[in-house]
Amino acid sequence: MDEFIIMLRNVLLFVALAIPGYLLVKCKMLKPEQSGVLSKILMYLAMPFLIFSGVVKNLNFDKDTLLMMGIVALIGIVYIFVMFFASAPLVAMEKDKKTAGMMRFCAVFANNGFLGLPLAAAVFGAESTVFAILILLNIINNVLMYTLGAYLTTGDKKNINFKKAFFNPVLIAFIVGCAFNLLNVQFNISENVPEIIKFSDNFYNIVTPISMTIIGIKLGTVKWSALFKSGKLYYVSLLKLVVFPVAITALLIALKSISLDIDMQSVILAVFVAFSMPTAGLAATFADEFGGDSNNAVIFTLGTTVLSVATIPTIYWLVNILIK
Repeated sequence: MDEFIIMLRNVLLFVALAIPGYLLVKCKMLKPEQSGVLSKILMYLAMPFLIFSGVVKNLNFDKDTLLMMGIVALIGIVYIFVMFFASAPLVAMEKDKKTAGMMRFCAVFANNGFLGLPLAAAVFGAESTVFAILILLNIINNVLMYTLGAYLTTGDKKNINFKKAFFNPVLIAFIVGCAFNLLNVQFNISENVPEIIKFSDNFYNIVTPISMTIIGIKLGTVKWSALFKSGKLYYVSLLKLVVFPVAITALLIALKSISLDIDMQSVILAVFVAFSMPTAGLAATFADEFGGDSNNAVIFTLGTTVLSVATIPTIYWLVNILIK
């Protein structure tokens, strides 16, 4: 039960961080469209430093780590592709193609960058194996979101953006961090110029408050009654927060007995965190950019975020019982 309380307290803390943004909008001290500025700070400044610091501090390139990361990468890619195809028949009852595509997008892609990574840092520590694994899963999630996710938004292949998939700030930060480790730059910096590491840490510490402020701002623009009247929201939330993450986590727990010479417990916990997060915040951005179902994108994103307060701690508690 301790695991449930720990996770619940952290999730509630994150939700509480959305309150200032919500109040600023309701008090008309902030316009909803101004959240775009915060989004750019988050995407192009805070998140890259979060990824860079995590890679520099946690990843090394010994045989065991490379084996584990290879397995994790395979799990992440296979999971998203399987859920991509499995989601099609699960939303076949929806006749509007754009709505069906947005339902699939929101059921498959998680907010494991803006929420998953900070949550893992809070619960497991920013220098934990779980956090390091989650960084890699976030990279995979981003790349496939700009390809498969962009396609789901409207069902048009021309929306697939390989440039943004492979040349985004998060992936670049990951590559730079790996280069620092390979060249052993991190050790020299830590010993001689520790201010550089502190500089990076100061920026990545703003990821959580900014990401939750953005969610609060968006919550301030919708009516709560309308938010939770949508039957589609509950269906998408069931898939995104329960069915899909439970399926992959249960499968990994069942395979835990296979000897792979890796830290399987950390892999299971990281995969759970990565895929049990609410819908990715880019759902609404993609819908606006490509002419998708913007209304439901906002409803699904905000709704799954609120409902995850109950699902994440509960499933995390069950996972801990099963892996011990």
